[in-house]
Amino acid sequence: MRIIDAHLHVWLTDLSKYPFNPRVAAPTLRADADFLIECMDDARIAGALIIQPIVYGFDHRYVTGTLKSHPNRFRGMCLIDPQHACPEDELARWRDEGYIAVRLNPNLFPPETPLDSPLGHRIFAEAGHLGMPVGFLINPDHFGAVDRLCEAHPETVAVIDHFGHCRPTLSDGEQFSHLLHLARHPNLHVKLSEFPRASFQEWPYADLHPWLPRLLEAYGAPRLMWATDFPFIVPQCGYTRGLTLMTDEAPGLDEETMHWLLAGTAEKVFGTWG
Repeated sequence: MRIIDAHLHVWLTDLSKYPFNPRVAAPTLRADADFLIECMDDARIAGALIIQPIVYGFDHRYVTGTLKSHPNRFRGMCLIDPQHACPEDELARWRDEGYIAVRLNPNLFPPETPLDSPLGHRIFAEAGHLGMPVGFLINPDHFGAVDRLCEAHPETVAVIDHFGHCRPTLSDGEQFSHLLHLARHPNLHVKLSEFPRASFQEWPYADLHPWLPRLLEAYGAPRLMWATDFPFIVPQCGYTRGLTLMTDEAPGLDEETMHWLLAGTAEKVFGTWG
């Protein structure tokens, strides 16, 4: 079965050519493209979507170089700067650089400017106009804003990363229910990723297992996609074990559902790899 990893990051720990963003903590994990390809080959993963990492800020040079060096293996999601003088123009520039999608992080917006501010609506609408799916790096506090953006701009394809950073606790049941309610927007998708971070348990993160059937019922398999969040998955449980969360540990998935989760939805949203 063809497999696509729908969310991961790359960087070099050698700072001589690509310095890190001084405003964030410098990572120590190995995340270079060669190591990623080794991991993907071991797990027999055909392609991956590289998300511009915050450790580089808006300096996309390393990711751009990786995309150009391995065009059949990788596609790219840029990171937009909402505080740029004209972020809409930046979207077009990154598209022309070869990026096929854009990440929106509300923590990067100007102070006191919510995700669904007029600025957020302009960026979200322009992404739809350019045919660039939007990836949301959010937490449940932003679900209302996502609801309003998707309502106002149904032509923009969007994806919520990492289960929207819900947690499997009784007190957060309302947050997960809100994530399920967002399925009313047919342009919205969810990434099944960051299992180790979301779970309160060790491998195989069994407290998250009840989420999958509920998400499948609400969104349907063609709007859900699996991802590892490399390189963080490597020390957490191992890259290949991150894949077996779907292939071996997720209960009761038929072949068609597995196809959508492991490749079909990612290629529907982001285009075909290779």
